[in-house]
Amino acid sequence: MPQNDPVNKSTQNVSGKLSAGVRWTGISQILQQVINLGCSVVLARLLAPDDFGLLAMASVFTGIVFFVLDLGLNAVIVQRQQIENRQISSIFWINVCLGLFMTLIGVGASGAIASFYNSPAVQPIVALLSCNFLISSLSRTQAAVLTRQMDFRSLELRTLTGLIVGATAAVVLAFSGFGVWSLAGRIVITGAVETTMLWAVSGWKPSFWFRWADVRDLIGFSNDVLIANLLRYFGRNADNLLIGKFVGVTELGFYALAYNLMMLPVLRFSQVLAGVLFPALSRLQEDLAKLKQSWFRAARTLGAIIIPLMLGLIVLAPQFVYVVYGQKWLPVVPLLQVLTTSGIFQALGLLNSTVLLAIGQTQLRLKLTFYSVGLAVVAFLVGLPYGAFGVAACFALMNIVTETFFLVKTLECIGASYTQYVRNLSGVVVSAIGMSVVLLALSLNLPLAPSAMLAIAIPSGIVVYLMLLYFISRNILTEILSILPKRFTKSWLKVG
Repeated sequence: MPQNDPVNKSTQNVSGKLSAGVRWTGISQILQQVINLGCSVVLARLLAPDDFGLLAMASVFTGIVFFVLDLGLNAVIVQRQQIENRQISSIFWINVCLGLFMTLIGVGASGAIASFYNSPAVQPIVALLSCNFLISSLSRTQAAVLTRQMDFRSLELRTLTGLIVGATAAVVLAFSGFGVWSLAGRIVITGAVETTMLWAVSGWKPSFWFRWADVRDLIGFSNDVLIANLLRYFGRNADNLLIGKFVGVTELGFYALAYNLMMLPVLRFSQVLAGVLFPALSRLQEDLAKLKQSWFRAARTLGAIIIPLMLGLIVLAPQFVYVVYGQKWLPVVPLLQVLTTSGIFQALGLLNSTVLLAIGQTQLRLKLTFYSVGLAVVAFLVGLPYGAFGVAACFALMNIVTETFFLVKTLECIGASYTQYVRNLSGVVVSAIGMSVVLLALSLNLPLAPSAMLAIAIPSGIVVYLMLLYFISRNILTEILSILPKRFTKSWLKVG
């Protein structure tokens, strides 16, 4: 390996880089969660449910392109033990050509998409969002290189900067009366800022080199990744397509907000932690015992955040929606509660997929994704006659079943059992259930206004959860605290 090769940097200290990556992403995700929630609240109060419905309609078609842009080749950059600069340059130019091509296709097809929904207002939104294909394609390779190097500091600073600029622009546009354009504009502006930041911080720059032979040998792995990602995207968005087409834009607006609220912790914690784990586990693919240890620890850390968050949201959903979003969004409550029941499984399930990808089990991952997507679409169709709530309920039930099966097959690949996995999370689950029982008792027995209830219930729930976790599974608290800088946690770790 060349000494100054910036791509194939030594990753021997995987544990240290993983801890630093989790630390950076953890801090970043907390900030992103606050910014996203704040922006979501402001926009929900300024805009109508129809605006969110129109964006959801357009996003069904525009979102799928982001999985096509790199043909799954960016995952190869991260997963391969060694890769040459000329191969990465060839991948970059494939990304850019596809980005330009898909932008032209998106603009050209925007009229047909609007006709499908019988909603002319969708057409210009699709055309604008299509510009993001080319913008994103210019930086996807740099992001993959930084992920390979486990340089999560640069990646998170890029994301935070784009998020802040995009959210600010969206709020300004909404206050100025631009309606749905504030939502679409936020996406494009965020993408442009993130691309600019990646070019500024990445040590890798493309050369004017392309040869198909450089990437031909990588296609087998990338095809499995691409097809699985496309299937997963279709499974996650078929509900928006069906509700938008057969139920209506207003109900889709309620459903989209409920789904996005449920997905906030999934995207902010699970998806990013999976991104941190992928390069780390890829370096451990020959040592399944260490890989299992890293996966189980990540699942414990993620579960300690996601499980109480989701259960608390289920219990306090009526008060939360009323206080944060206003009375006009109260139809979101039952949708949010039923979707959140499966959110825990979906959040932890992202780590299962990452494990299979890291050990090269792309064929199995593709088969499992095919089964889960097929069953999800069936669930959507079964629930569709009962409106958005029927779709949500059937999806939640089917998602729990398919994610559990996915987990069992992943455990088999590394020689672990389902019992071991459940035991690994038992302390978190018991503590979170105890917390939710206390929250339910408070909400049922205290005749308080919604805002007062939240003011009492949220801190009470946090205290109860941490106390239960301390007595039931103290080692999990120690693991979480160890991620933070030592100067902040020294006294806590001594207690643990």
